Amino acid sequence: MTAAPTVVDSCLDRADVTQLLRSPDRPVDGLTDVLGLLDDLSALGRVVDGVARRLDAVHGLRAGELQALVAVAEGAAHPRAVARRTGQVDEAGAATVGSLVQRGLLQRHRHPASPADEAPLVHLTEAGRVVLAQAEGLQIRALAALVQQLGDVEAASLRTTVSALGSALAEDRPAAPALRTVPPPDA
Repeated sequence: MTAAPTVVDSCLDRADVTQLLRSPDRPVDGLTDVLGLLDDLSALGRVVDGVARRLDAVHGLRAGELQALVAVAEGAAHPRAVARRTGQVDEAGAATVGSLVQRGLLQRHRHPASPADEAPLVHLTEAGRVVLAQAEGLQIRALAALVQQLGDVEAASLRTTVSALGSALAEDRPAAPALRTVPPPDA
């Protein structure tokens, strides 16, 4: 038994998306509903970005710097490893690490097998641990304030909706183009 094709599958097969969205087995009335939902999600994204910027201003770290501290706290010791864990190119990771070293949040150390004049590895300093804990605490308090403002019923509804959206997005990912098989015309 094969699963019903998803909207993404149909789009990849160049189907008429407008007809797909209006089909009775879809939970929307048409393209207008989808575009409205996209507008709502975009507005939500802007609000979340604004909250993140305000939190960044309070703890004094840009998002990439905070991600780098988290990466080091989770075991990334080399700037390249930090870059990979944070989605940066190697040069940007090295620059971010350098900035955090200058600010005293990371400290360089060398691997025992490295030459004595090289210190390519980094670890969190006590100040880095404190700043990381403060940033995480601010994020938790901001989310707790949001949940409190929503109330129990709305917060539960939000959790359910976010979970459903995450599941739908995870299941609706298109296969890599090179691996995608197209059924023969008689199938």
